[in-house]
Amino acid sequence: MPRENETTAERIVRAALELFLQTGVRRTSVDEVARHAGMTRITVYRYFSDKQGLVAACCERLSGNFERAAAHCRGKSMGEIDECLAQLGKELSELPSGNLLACLEEIHRLYPDVYEQYRAARENAHDALFRQVLIAAKREGALRSDLNMHVVRAVFQAAVMRLIENPGLISSNVSLSEVFATVTSVFRHGILRQTERVWPC
Repeated sequence: MPRENETTAERIVRAALELFLQTGVRRTSVDEVARHAGMTRITVYRYFSDKQGLVAACCERLSGNFERAAAHCRGKSMGEIDECLAQLGKELSELPSGNLLACLEEIHRLYPDVYEQYRAARENAHDALFRQVLIAAKREGALRSDLNMHVVRAVFQAAVMRLIENPGLISSNVSLSEVFATVTSVFRHGILRQTERVWPC
């Protein structure tokens, strides 16, 4: 069923992504995507010349979430960064249910060029977002000077990007909005409660 303000191409991509996540990329045919989208195969081919083009469009749909988050963050404040991450989590939560990790691994095997473009786009968006985090933290005097930024970048990358593919989180059905809210809290405040230091007598 079409959604409000959804173009035909977006409807096709949503149907394809739903099937890819539920039944796998190899096992999903263009005919099945057309039926799932409620249109003819000819209509699908009018927008996408082949299955690889459809897979590429699905990957662009996934990486687009990260690219929009990076584009909207300008490093003005940590509050703005929090909002960007919250919006990113919300958008990712609206993705069709299914095993994203297995889907991406299958795309990597079947369409390595498509997967590489997806990975590069997501990495570039991540780096842009991380730069904005540093700018905002420095501006607010919140950036610790005793941390290795190479390590912090790797941790940020794992937290922001890899968590959506984490098998444990996928199986636990934790919402991605909650994932990103937790990530934001951990980065801003850590996981340990502050306690008064008790000095020995």
